[in-house]
Amino acid sequence: MSFFIPKKKGMVLFGSNEGRLYSDNSRALFEHIQKKATHLQAIWLTNNPDVYRQVHTVYPGSVVMAPSIKSAYYYLRSEQIFLSFGWQDMCKMPWIPSKYVNQLWHGIPLKKIGLLKFKSELKKDYGKTVDLFLRSSKNVNRFFVASEYEKKTHTAAFGLSDDKFKLTGNPRNDHLYDMSQKKKPTEQTILYTPTFRERRGGSGNHSQVLMHPEINEEQMHNFLVENNANLIIRPHWITDPPVFSSERISCVTHDEEPDLHQLFKQADILVTDYSSAYIDWLILDRPVIFSPYDLQNYTLKNGLLEDYTELVPSPICHTSTELFSSLSEALENPSAHAIQRELMKQKYLGDLGGNACERILEIMTQEP
Repeated sequence: MSFFIPKKKGMVLFGSNEGRLYSDNSRALFEHIQKKATHLQAIWLTNNPDVYRQVHTVYPGSVVMAPSIKSAYYYLRSEQIFLSFGWQDMCKMPWIPSKYVNQLWHGIPLKKIGLLKFKSELKKDYGKTVDLFLRSSKNVNRFFVASEYEKKTHTAAFGLSDDKFKLTGNPRNDHLYDMSQKKKPTEQTILYTPTFRERRGGSGNHSQVLMHPEINEEQMHNFLVENNANLIIRPHWITDPPVFSSERISCVTHDEEPDLHQLFKQADILVTDYSSAYIDWLILDRPVIFSPYDLQNYTLKNGLLEDYTELVPSPICHTSTELFSSLSEALENPSAHAIQRELMKQKYLGDLGGNACERILEIMTQEP
């Protein structure tokens, strides 16, 4: 069918998060194309009715539900596709040779991913779609990255040749370079983004951890009250969300807000463990604190690309006392550890700055 159905010049399909969410680098580039006068026709593919309504409200005629006859028709007629995760973003559409595949990916990893892990370990991450991931990875035509460091990592993780990679920056970060550094002078907000450990249906014990297993809800609540602060927890999109009773602690899932950067706008301090989300956060030059409370077990199970101290700036907190102390320091002196943060920013993001979307569009114009 693909051989007989003519391609529509400029038609490009976008997807993300296995079709379930409207998010990440795919969303940023999709919206940039919608707002810019180009020859491209950007279509968002989703299997989520809520996402369909959300996109259709703003960009009518530019979103399609899948799987369906209409989505298959759009898929067959499109020239290119853009992914932020894997082929699952195309909502069960099969890979065909006529598709030009662009991979935007969704972060610069700290842990081993893709082909850097054993297949048995990959199954824990990708579940039943692991074979699809392995087959589709080698079919990427262009892979857009932010730095030489990211290119080196993904070259090994996806088994792609060096010429497949394009140094452009990440589309979702364009607005962060322009975001105001001014913050409200009243209550301060701490954002906690624990990384992926298990899919929904697992034990869920880690999801109830408030930055460290030795910290209970009462202790965290009291700290927040004493410091006139609030805590937002952002669970990983494929894990169960936590439940807490304190009015100072809220949980914002991907279903409620798929764009993590919207939470960045509200936050003064980021706390995480192994999440590469902190790399985007470095653009804002705001405090970031690390709480790898299960570092030994996590490293043994998942593997890290380097020693943890080489992957993140200070402060690294191993006890609850260190964590509360670092939070207090960040609230009082946001510029502490700024030099280390800048060094890590250069390592992961280089000096390209913003305008990633424009660089990608230029490449699309110059190349087939």
